[in-house]
Amino acid sequence: MHLPPHAIRPDYAGGSVLNLAATLGAHFGVPTPHAPYRHPLPLDGARHVVLIVVDALGAGQLRDAVTRGDAPTLASLTPTPGPVTSVFPSTTMAALTTLHTARAPAEHGYLGLTVWLDEAQAVVNLIRLYDVYTHAPLADAGFLAAVPSLYRQVRDRGVAAHVVMPAAYQHSVLTRWACDGAEYHPYTQPEETPALTAATLQPGQPSYTLVYFPEYDLICHGSGPDSPEAHAELRRTDRIVADLLAALPRTGDTLVVLTADHGQSPQPPDGYVDAITKKVMKAALRGPVAGEERAAYLRPQPGHHAEIAALLAPHVTLLTADDAWTGGLFGPPAHAGARFRPRSEEHTSELQSPMYLVCRLLLEKK
Repeated sequence: MHLPPHAIRPDYAGGSVLNLAATLGAHFGVPTPHAPYRHPLPLDGARHVVLIVVDALGAGQLRDAVTRGDAPTLASLTPTPGPVTSVFPSTTMAALTTLHTARAPAEHGYLGLTVWLDEAQAVVNLIRLYDVYTHAPLADAGFLAAVPSLYRQVRDRGVAAHVVMPAAYQHSVLTRWACDGAEYHPYTQPEETPALTAATLQPGQPSYTLVYFPEYDLICHGSGPDSPEAHAELRRTDRIVADLLAALPRTGDTLVVLTADHGQSPQPPDGYVDAITKKVMKAALRGPVAGEERAAYLRPQPGHHAEIAALLAPHVTLLTADDAWTGGLFGPPAHAGARFRPRSEEHTSELQSPMYLVCRLLLEKK
């Protein structure tokens, strides 16, 4: 599998968010088939673990924020145990689901915002659960809960599980599965998280709590990670994290871990190439493009593979579905079974694998 020299692959052997989540679960007795996080965490004596996830705060963005003076609290948490990469695709859908389940995308099946579902015979939006072509709702989504949540597993071992997340996400199908077993503490403003988080730590009861901040990611998508709006939101997040740390009881048995799920990079409008909507693409594909901008899944009509490659190869990295799976992008090859392969590849009996389009490859993040 040939990737550009600048590409940062997921380090599933011990340096990805998969390994981090697996290690935190293992601390509470949850078995895992995955390698532990390579850099030792101070887990000895930790009865409470609080995992803070700042969506999209990549390593480069964090370094720049520290240099600007926008993140004094986050800067005080360094030195970090070691670098951690995202998963593939390095997007919220795949990476946050990995943190919720301690499973690779190849195991939980959330390979993008939209994927081809054999069960529905359609390209489906996995958040809103509708056919992206007809907009018909998915009648039964129960099959999407492919693996147990990490919260359910720690709770089954006598550990209280909590998530502190926006109220708007509480009742979605994805949240009900990914956060199954956890007590949900909703907030309408991020400033509410310090008090909510502190309340999850009760004497005599070990606990695992995830605190999720999506606002920085949303603003980066809308205004760009280098924008004044993104910088201001990161300053706000830093202040909230400071308040959160101050609110936690000083009992000496709580470990706080802060990570992102993925990073972001600027995409200036003058560098945007609109190839997907060209008429030739509509004629050459079997159906809607699936995936996300960072990693799109194309299903070519027979005989159109070379035509698509000629149009896209100057702008992106093209892989076959076989290369992506056997090369371990979606997870360690030993755990990348065939169950979810149709979600990123041809859904007909054609012998040729379709193109797998990588628009932006992996960005390191902490």
